[in-house]
Amino acid sequence: MEQGHVFSAGLHPWDVTGHDDEAFHNLEKLLELPQLLAVGECGFDTLKGPSHELQEQAFIRQVELSEHFRKPMILHVVRDFDTVIRLRKKLKPTQAWLIHGFRGGPEQMNQLYANGILVSFGLKHNLEALRQIPSTRLFLETDGNATIVQTISLASALRVTSPEAIQSQITQNTTLLLSPR
Repeated sequence: MEQGHVFSAGLHPWDVTGHDDEAFHNLEKLLELPQLLAVGECGFDTLKGPSHELQEQAFIRQVELSEHFRKPMILHVVRDFDTVIRLRKKLKPTQAWLIHGFRGGPEQMNQLYANGILVSFGLKHNLEALRQIPSTRLFLETDGNATIVQTISLASALRVTSPEAIQSQITQNTTLLLSPR
């Protein structure tokens, strides 16, 4: 692995089979690497993938790994935020959970945040949610369909602030996110 490269790894809900012991063994080995910064994408997808039960079993195992290795989680969630909130309350993790590619509105965003769950915005997002999110909770991403410069430019125009200010705030937020708890 090249020096300076960092990554996350997890068992995506689309790839859960119920026979994932080898995948979890490999994930544990990866989590020992200092370059691996987060567990994920993992989570729930009601439109694609195996049964909800299998997705939940795999998710809980990844929460356990996140806690053991003290690394935050990056979540893929499609139409199943209630399960994520329920499990956050039940499992009481200490590590941060960040939902990537969030497209929900301000009310849903605030409900997630009230339950200790962060969100990240890509090019496809709810304009009002991106406008309203406090800067200390702002996370942006490319999700493979844009450059980070494009995403920052869009957010800075929408939030009427400079791209440099957005970039600085995201750097601060990410540093806090990645700090072991």
